[in-house]
Amino acid sequence: MILGTDRLSGQLVCHDPFIAYADKLVSAPNVAVVGDVGKGKSSLLKTWGTLRQLLLAGRRVVVLDKKMQAGQGEYTSLAQAVGAPSIRFTVDGTGSRLNVLDPVIALGEPGSPTGAAGRPTGQMMLLRAVLAEALGRGVTEREGKALRIALLAATRDAQERKRVAVIGDVVHHLIHPEDHAAETIGVTRPELREWGFDPAFALERMIEEDLAGLVDEETSPEVQLDHSSGLVHFDLSSLPVEGPALRIVMTVINTWQTNMLAQRSQKLMQTVNVVEEGWHVAQGALGRVFQRNTKLARGLGLATLAGFHHVSDLPPGSAARSLLQEAETVFIFGQSLRSDALACAELYDLPPGIEDTIMGLGRGTFLAKIGSEAPLLVQHIRSPAEVSLTETDAALTGRN
Repeated sequence: MILGTDRLSGQLVCHDPFIAYADKLVSAPNVAVVGDVGKGKSSLLKTWGTLRQLLLAGRRVVVLDKKMQAGQGEYTSLAQAVGAPSIRFTVDGTGSRLNVLDPVIALGEPGSPTGAAGRPTGQMMLLRAVLAEALGRGVTEREGKALRIALLAATRDAQERKRVAVIGDVVHHLIHPEDHAAETIGVTRPELREWGFDPAFALERMIEEDLAGLVDEETSPEVQLDHSSGLVHFDLSSLPVEGPALRIVMTVINTWQTNMLAQRSQKLMQTVNVVEEGWHVAQGALGRVFQRNTKLARGLGLATLAGFHHVSDLPPGSAARSLLQEAETVFIFGQSLRSDALACAELYDLPPGIEDTIMGLGRGTFLAKIGSEAPLLVQHIRSPAEVSLTETDAALTGRN
């Protein structure tokens, strides 16, 4: 797939992370794209990362689209152009839903077909991460035990009623635990209920306020991983940046997708996961879930392409920093601050003095660092059709 032209030689520069992995140029297919606003990161992710991927047989692209343009996600027009639907999540109850307790996610539990080692995140781990976000702190051992007991009871009761369990069922069993569940662990029913009170109230508040209309019911029928176009567009542009909704929905989507791919491990398609705003998965329990799922890339045929503004935006040890560090295909666009340019050079062990080059990069020009190869100075090129689908300046210029 064409990236652009080498600014020094004029030759075409081509790269595909899956082929590079097969040729042992990289040990993982994940990609990081770093650069200031307006330097061309989105254009590269939309063309090389999305449209050109769809031209190849057996490829699927899943986009987590947070940026808004004209009241909808930036990738909406691109999705329309290739005939793909946009799966829209909103906080007003009119959008799609993705159940945290979707049976697909249960594949990641111990004893599942994926096995104990290297399995995707399961329902319990995801539920604990959501609870930690709701509580604003880590989950204690007693709270975790009460949560597990409630999850098992909620799943069993829902199966008996021939439906799928939802978070509200877990809340019910946290507040109303069963006698035999308490006896099994050697405590009284009031004691077990006491363990579950804080988790119950935190989850209840979460699904009635921050996550209302998002993860509190069964997964909507339109939430599918397959479409004839090869593109799955999750429009998250209406979710507020402040608060937990965006982080939770991104992590639930990522976990659902990872488990869905694991379920189909015998007939994998190569899947490209485009995360336009990678810093949203920067920290906390949710970030660790996202990081864990990303580490399964090789076994699932999954390449994550994540965009970031600056290395300094990401706390050391965070999940997003790990995404940057572990990516072996890196595209560095212009950085106006020397400190940010130096951070890129240090993180990717680039030649001394290259920070001046990074600071001087114009729009659409970037350094491509692939595996252990020397970095290339690349000018991104787009076809006229790609230009019309990737320009995002309409709001500023007043022109569609």
